[in-house]
Amino acid sequence: MRLPDADPAQSPELAAAFDEFRRTRGIVSNVMKSFAHAPAGLRAIVELGGYCRYGTALTELQKEIVILLTGRGIDYAWRHHAPLGRKAGLSDAQLEAIQAGRTPSGLPAAETTLADYVLAYGALKGVPQGVFDHLLQHFTPRQVTDVNIIAGYYLMVAASMIGMEVQPDPTDTISDAVSFHGAARDQA
Repeated sequence: MRLPDADPAQSPELAAAFDEFRRTRGIVSNVMKSFAHAPAGLRAIVELGGYCRYGTALTELQKEIVILLTGRGIDYAWRHHAPLGRKAGLSDAQLEAIQAGRTPSGLPAAETTLADYVLAYGALKGVPQGVFDHLLQHFTPRQVTDVNIIAGYYLMVAASMIGMEVQPDPTDTISDAVSFHGAARDQA
């Protein structure tokens, strides 16, 4: 990481932001720690991330497809979300296709269309009208908006990880996060 760690003991605002992240995610990941020098910004990121993970009108599989396609070139993102993608129903072959930047085969029509859209969205060169029209055949305007919010959020986080050289979390931290996410989903 390019900046020194921020000390939550020195900032009640930062301590509160870390507490909220632990409450909603079970851990404070290295990527969230990378935003700690701006506690108000971190709180906003935590809130938006919470919406992306738990407040959208998408299924777990759909959310993970968006997240994995958006963060596929970032080892950090892949280490956190490939296990969640597997839990949501993606096969190893489908995960390999996603990591290679391809729409995986064997997905239902809606999820195939979703993958096509996210690949175009993430290329930052515009989404062809046909791809967008096809998305609207499978998703409501609310769901399309949620797809854009999730993809935009994860593009921001991925770019920040690159710029700040955020180091991957230890494997046990990732396992704790995956377990926490599964328990939180089961309680919802």
